Amino acid sequence: MTAELLTDRRGLLLAAAPMLADRFDAATVTAAAIAQAVGIAEEDFIDEFGAVESYFLALQLGFFEGRLARVIGRAGTMQPGLERIRSAWSGYLDYSVEHAAVYAWCKRARQRFPSLLEELRRRNHGVLLMIQIEFSTLHCPHPMECARLAVGMVLETVKLETESRTKNEPMRALLWSALEMFART
Repeated sequence: MTAELLTDRRGLLLAAAPMLADRFDAATVTAAAIAQAVGIAEEDFIDEFGAVESYFLALQLGFFEGRLARVIGRAGTMQPGLERIRSAWSGYLDYSVEHAAVYAWCKRARQRFPSLLEELRRRNHGVLLMIQIEFSTLHCPHPMECARLAVGMVLETVKLETESRTKNEPMRALLWSALEMFART
């Protein structure tokens, strides 16, 4: 089998995630069900991922990498400060809403496969450290405390927006107000 065909199969399986998320519960979905829904043989799914857990690991990693790319695309070239934090958060939130089905499916998969939690913890810790650096740059006297509160608020906003699959403008407005307050304290 050619490398191109393998890449296409992997890409097909990962690209099908939004459709699969709407059809199957991550807590019970099987390799056979995923393969059948995508139109490939179960053996091909197994050849590609080995198991459903590995599929979710790849899917979650792709989601995280896509969200990071969005954040960098929006805020990566900006100077440190409130506008850069706001742009980064907007990218983070917008990507999460746009890919809410995959976000929710991976969240449910973490209940089934606790091994997926480690990458989530690592990513959240990285976000915390990045926001702490931003607040330090703004000369906040308590940058880690501000970062912890800010990240908690962002994660709560992600939760609300991905559950409703739409932006929550009042919540975002409060988030921006809190950001300005944190920068002053």
